[in-house]
Amino acid sequence: MNDLQLELQNIVGECFDGASNMSGVNKGLSARMKECSPLAIYVHCYGHLLNLALQDTLTTVEPLRNTLGTIQSLYNFVEASPKRHALFRDIETEEGNLVKTLKSQSVTRWSCRWEAVKAVDQQLERIVKALLVLSTDKDVKTYSESRSLLHAICDFQFILGLCVLKIILSNTSSLSAYLQGKIVDVVTARRNANLTLETLRSCRNEESFKSVWKLCECVCNKVRSWINDTDFSFRDARVPRRQTSTRLQALVGENPSHNAQSKPEDFHRVNTYFTSLDKVLAEIEARFGGNDQDVLCALGDITLSDSPAIRSFNLVSSYYSLDRDLLQADQRLFCQFKKAHLEPKSLKTAADVIETLHANRLFEMVPEFSKVVSILAVIPATSCTAERSFSGLRRLKTYLRSTMGQSRLNSLAIISFERAYGNRVIVDSIDKIIDTFGQRHGRRSYFFNKVLLV
Repeated sequence: MNDLQLELQNIVGECFDGASNMSGVNKGLSARMKECSPLAIYVHCYGHLLNLALQDTLTTVEPLRNTLGTIQSLYNFVEASPKRHALFRDIETEEGNLVKTLKSQSVTRWSCRWEAVKAVDQQLERIVKALLVLSTDKDVKTYSESRSLLHAICDFQFILGLCVLKIILSNTSSLSAYLQGKIVDVVTARRNANLTLETLRSCRNEESFKSVWKLCECVCNKVRSWINDTDFSFRDARVPRRQTSTRLQALVGENPSHNAQSKPEDFHRVNTYFTSLDKVLAEIEARFGGNDQDVLCALGDITLSDSPAIRSFNLVSSYYSLDRDLLQADQRLFCQFKKAHLEPKSLKTAADVIETLHANRLFEMVPEFSKVVSILAVIPATSCTAERSFSGLRRLKTYLRSTMGQSRLNSLAIISFERAYGNRVIVDSIDKIIDTFGQRHGRRSYFFNKVLLV
């Protein structure tokens, strides 16, 4: 940054994940950057927050954890052998669905969870029939693994976990894709997270559970018909046995037959469906709420609200050393401009406000307000775009390029990151690039001319 003549004290925002070496209060990167950049605001990447919330939910609730494990085992089993993959592809189904390959649950690509669950849900008939064929294979490993997977799938708990995962992951998939985009600010990220929370809350009711339960029963009936006339049986919904002994229940005053009399539907309503939704709602609210810093909320209030609170003006003006009275006047002036020339609620993000100020040449008219909007617009909400460079390095630094130097790697990395611009340059100036490369002296020119001759 010093070589590029960038002033550290001008940094207003920094965004990375929540590891202790990054977000530590004493020796973390955010604390060290605070010493060089007093105005810098640390934002925990919203993409990482959502991933952590889903990960905690999916690994805590036992039916969801077991279902995801079975889905990953299915992918490992089918895709590990070309013979199994071909058999899976050639299986004919009654509904005639298009063949959709199974997906792996990648650790770094968070959207793969939804893709993996959707692939199993849409190809369940093909999966069961393929496993039935493989269960008669002479290979010992194929025989044992296919039978164990069939026993895991032919279970009501797996079907219920699959349906609950569809609800959670389908409603959070759009938010995950949005948070990994290039144009995201902290205000809209929080607003879209609230919309996702409201959608998940609307699923937490008795009617939604009954529809999920009926869907599970319908899918279970189909699985029973697929395994009919085989030595496999379907395990119906059941209530797990409690580990407490009958004598201990009598001592504490509990009814020993209470657990046996409870219905599976009532048990899974409380312990699977409602627990899963409550867990994911609590995790998203807690983790996203930690990013609601006072300064960020005040910046968003001044930029996007028609009537900001006085406390927001006081906080922003004191933190960034701005003139509070002038900031209030500029904000009122911009509100009058919006009412006169813009449609209601047409400005939804800080980037929209910046574009409006630039298009109408209002930067000089509202200087203090322009500073506030610019600060909010550049504070990052996610580090997903920057972290894609780590994944891109494995495609650049391969075993065929083991002797590549740092200078060439940097150049290839820049071309890879800015490939949209690089593709335009190649299309528009390919002849000039060839002429420039061909006019060079040395071994490069020799190899280039030899290739042309061939």
